[in-house]
Amino acid sequence: MSDAERLLACFEAGTRLRPSADTPNSVDLARALARLSGAAGAPGGGAAASIAEEIGESRHLVFVLVDGMGACILGRLSSDSFLRRHIVRDLQAVFPSTTSTALTSLATGEWASNHAVTGWWTYLEEIGGPATVLPWVTRFGGEPLGDRGVTLEDVFPLPSLVSSFNRSSTAVLPQQIQRSDCSRYFTGGTVRRGYTNVPHAVDRVLERVASAPGASYTYMYLPQVDAAAHSSGTEDPSVTSALMEVDRELERLSGGLGDDARLVVSADHGHLNSGGDVTTVRWDDELGATLRWPPSGDARVMHLHVRPDEHERFQSAFEQRFADRAVLLTAAEVESLELLGPGELAPLTRSRIGDFCAISTGAGVFAYAPEGTGEPDMAGVVSFHSGLTPDEMKVPLIVA
Repeated sequence: MSDAERLLACFEAGTRLRPSADTPNSVDLARALARLSGAAGAPGGGAAASIAEEIGESRHLVFVLVDGMGACILGRLSSDSFLRRHIVRDLQAVFPSTTSTALTSLATGEWASNHAVTGWWTYLEEIGGPATVLPWVTRFGGEPLGDRGVTLEDVFPLPSLVSSFNRSSTAVLPQQIQRSDCSRYFTGGTVRRGYTNVPHAVDRVLERVASAPGASYTYMYLPQVDAAAHSSGTEDPSVTSALMEVDRELERLSGGLGDDARLVVSADHGHLNSGGDVTTVRWDDELGATLRWPPSGDARVMHLHVRPDEHERFQSAFEQRFADRAVLLTAAEVESLELLGPGELAPLTRSRIGDFCAISTGAGVFAYAPEGTGEPDMAGVVSFHSGLTPDEMKVPLIVA
C-alpha cells in the first residue's frame, strides 16, 4: 500500500479529516462574511451562501476569532455555556491547520492552494529557506524579513478582501501585534485598535459599535486559549480558565451589542497534545543531508525541498525513520488529493511546498535542528496543531 493509499484509508476510517470544498469550512465562512459585508468580487461557491443565511443580515457585524478553540476544546465548557448554546454547526479548518494559513484564508477567501501561505514556516525563494510568517522573521536566526528585502506582496500574493468591504471596518487586536505588518495585511489596512486583556478587548468592540456612524464590520482576535494549550497542554486548568473567560466576556459582548448587530465566533484550528513524541531531523543526519533547505510547514507537516540527485536516498532515509509515524507524499500527490484546496496548485504554492510533503499519522511532531544549534525549535511546547486529526481540523461556527 502506498503512502497516499494509507492516508486515504485514514480518511475512510475517520481518524483523519480530508480537506474538501464540499464540506462546510473556514474558506466558506470567510466568503460568507465578505458577502454580508458587500465585498466587491467576493468569491462564492461551496457553503458560503448557506452560512451567510445562517448569520443573517445586520447593521453591525462582529467576527471574533478565538485562536486554537477547536470543537474538542470547546466541548470542555458546560452545555449551558454561552458559546455552546449558540453553536450553529462545525466547520472544517484549512490544511495545514495552523494560524498563518488559516488567517490568510480568512483574509482572502481562498485556499492555501491559491494564497501560497503553506504553514507556520513558509518557504520563501527570496531568502532561500523558511520564514516564520506571522512574527515576520526567518525561521532560524529570527532575522526580520524586511532586512532581507522581503515585502508583504512577496509573501501574500492575494489581496485581503476586507479592504473591499462596503461598510466601515475595524480590527481589535492584542497590543503587541496591533501595528505589525501582517496585521495590516490581514485587516486590509483598516483601523486597528489594541487591547491588553479580554475584558478590555470587549470594551473596545462595544465602544466601536456604539460609535459607528453607519453599517460596520468589526474583527476581534483572541489568542489566549491557543497560548495556554501550547504551553501547558489541552487538559491543563489554564486552558479551561482561558476558555471560560472568553465565554463569559463574549456573552457580555453579545448582550451589549443590541438587536441590530450580529456576533459570529469561530476558530482557526484545534489542538492535540504530542505526549512528548518529537522526532528531530538534524542538518547533518542521513535525512537532513539530502535537503536543499531546512524543512518548512509546521509541527505535523513538513514541506521538503530535496537535492535533485538525492531523491532516492531521501525516500529511503525517510522510510527508515518515519515508516510507522508519517506518510510521505509527492507534490503531485498533494495536488491530486487536494489537501491544500480544490484544483491545481498555483505556481507559487507549488514552488513553496517543494518536492515532498510529510504528514504525521499520530500525535507525534517533527522538529529540525540546523547547523550550530543543539536544541530543536519545538522544545518547551506541549500541544500542537497543523495536522489532519479531528481534534485539529474541527472548528465551531457560533452565531448570536
